[in-house]
This record gives sequence, structure tokens and C-alpha cells, in this order.
Amino acid sequence: MSRLRVASVGLSVAAIASFAMGMLLSWSRMAVLIVPVVLGVVALVLAIRARGPAPARPGRVVAFVMSALAIIAPALTIVAVIRPGVLAPSAVYTITVDSPEPVDVIIREGAEHTSKAWASGDTITLDSNATVIGTAAHTSTPTTVISCEIRRDGVIVATEERAGSVNCSFIEGDE
Repeated sequence: MSRLRVASVGLSVAAIASFAMGMLLSWSRMAVLIVPVVLGVVALVLAIRARGPAPARPGRVVAFVMSALAIIAPALTIVAVIRPGVLAPSAVYTITVDSPEPVDVIIREGAEHTSKAWASGDTITLDSNATVIGTAAHTSTPTTVISCEIRRDGVIVATEERAGSVNCSFIEGDE
């Protein structure tokens, strides 16, 4: 019985190590996720087969916990990747568009778009974890100068000034 538990814990450690190594070495998603899950399932089967009352080392609890951890770690990573807001830090963005006359503005926050009429000097503040923030503003008078400024946590990250229309955006990583 003890050999099955040792094999179960060994496979669990190998699954967790391959998962960590795959993440660090940027292996393909399938290799990073499938290999640890398969090893974890095999480790769980071995832990179940070795569940007898024998007082062998490692204990039953260790074998079950290690195999469950080998299965759950990739699953939690999948959830973190699918839901970017789970681990992504949030930043405060302030978007200011200035024009002597009202302009039509499209605000981009990640994949979301919001359109609104913008009066002179209006400012909007977003608490966002989106990687793309921006504005596209245009006026009906092609000679009217429009300026745009985006601040991230108080630091200017993008600024633009043009006549007629302006496109001002910040893409995280292009700092």
C-alpha cells in the first residue's frame, strides 16, 4: 500500500512541477494544462487505491491533497485567464477632451465602446483593468481644434491635439 501512496505523491509533485515549468517556459496551452491534469488524475486514482487503513507514509490525506492540488492548479489558472479582472490590477484613468464647442466622443475601455456628446472641458474617470483605453472625438466643424489627454494614476500617458477630429489612446505595455 505504501508504494501506491508514494507513487501518488510523486506523480502529484511531477504534475505541479511540470505545470510550473510549462508556465515559466511558455509551453503551449495544451501541454501546460493537459499534462498536469492527467498526472493529477492518475495520482488521485493511485491515492484512492491506496486508501486502506495501513499507517504507511506518506499518509492518506497527503496523497489526496497533493493529487487534488495537481488537478486544481491548472483549473484555477484557466479561470484566471478567462476572467482577466480576477488578477489584473485596476488603474484610475482620467480622460479629458477639450474643445470650444460640443464634440461627439467614443470612449474605448478594452472591448467596450461608449458614445456620448461631450461639452467643453468635460472629464471622465474610469477605474479599469482594461489594457486599452482611448477616445475618438470629432466635431462637425473641421477647423475646430480638439485636444485629448489620458492620465493613468495621475501620470499623463497619452495626449493629442488636432483640428476636426482626434484619436487619443493608451495601450498597456506600450509605455
